[in-house]
Amino acid sequence: MATNLLLAPEIQVTYDRKLMSRFRASTVFNKFGKQREIPGRGGVNIDFRVQEIIRPVAVASSVTWPADAVYTVAAAGVLTEGTFGGGRAAIQATWTNVTATVRQYGQWAYVSEWNDKQAIDPQVSEYVENFSEGMAELLDLVTRDILVAGTTIQYVNGKASISAIISGDFLNLLELRKSARTLKRNNSKPVEDGKYVVICHPDTIYDLQSDSNITNVWVNGGAPAAQAADYFKPTFRDLPLGFRLYESTLAPITRASGYGDVYQTIVLGAEAYGTVKVSSLPAKVIVHAPGTSGASDPLDQVGTVGWKANFASVILNQNNLVNLYHQTSVFTG
Repeated sequence: MATNLLLAPEIQVTYDRKLMSRFRASTVFNKFGKQREIPGRGGVNIDFRVQEIIRPVAVASSVTWPADAVYTVAAAGVLTEGTFGGGRAAIQATWTNVTATVRQYGQWAYVSEWNDKQAIDPQVSEYVENFSEGMAELLDLVTRDILVAGTTIQYVNGKASISAIISGDFLNLLELRKSARTLKRNNSKPVEDGKYVVICHPDTIYDLQSDSNITNVWVNGGAPAAQAADYFKPTFRDLPLGFRLYESTLAPITRASGYGDVYQTIVLGAEAYGTVKVSSLPAKVIVHAPGTSGASDPLDQVGTVGWKANFASVILNQNNLVNLYHQTSVFTG
């Protein structure tokens, strides 16, 4: 007599009621901006304003200075005794403003009463958690897309354009030092603990971990034991010479035919950009249960879950960030 090896449907599967985790990209782009809020009835635009630097009077000189240097001498500010204003003309300060315009962002989904009441997995609570994660990710993308359009650009190995970047043009400590030099010449200040912030892709981190100019500082440079041990920790974060790394798969990759994939790494100084919220309309997840929609849901069958956020991001000073273009050892052309 043949034996039926098939199990009855009700005992075929062991069902785990604890749902699996979602593994999203790290959201890092909104951590370092100058944060502002628009008050209620304050419109949708906000101006970030600054009074530009009042410099000493520039004077002619036979000294050859770099084209981007400002040559001034203290003698240009000497006052003449007994004259109105010391013989100096009044200074008219210059003001600059950068405007950010808030936009609304959001997503939503239907939840039927059957799903809400009878589904094995909790529907509404999972939507709420998932949408909360998605909101953080989308707002991070808003800021990322603003930053990657920055106009202070550095192509590794002295290349002149994206199309000139080839296999082997990886990011390393030397290129980061060049970006820091650019920021320092612009008088840009560090962001955290005296360090410039570097936002990059995990593929870029992988290459930096192979840069002997970085690893040798810890291993052979006579660093304190605690600092040397950082190299062996899972998180590769603080680099020599004043850099702090933040990694995310949201760091952009240009899928460019003909010359390989080009990665974009962003090096930030203080107050490079700003982010804006609306205080009277905070970001939130919104739940409408079945039966709350009136005539549009006459049989109380449908509910909704969604999120909405009012947000803006804007570059405040192009001199305070550098966009680095390079390849990695993962994708080359």
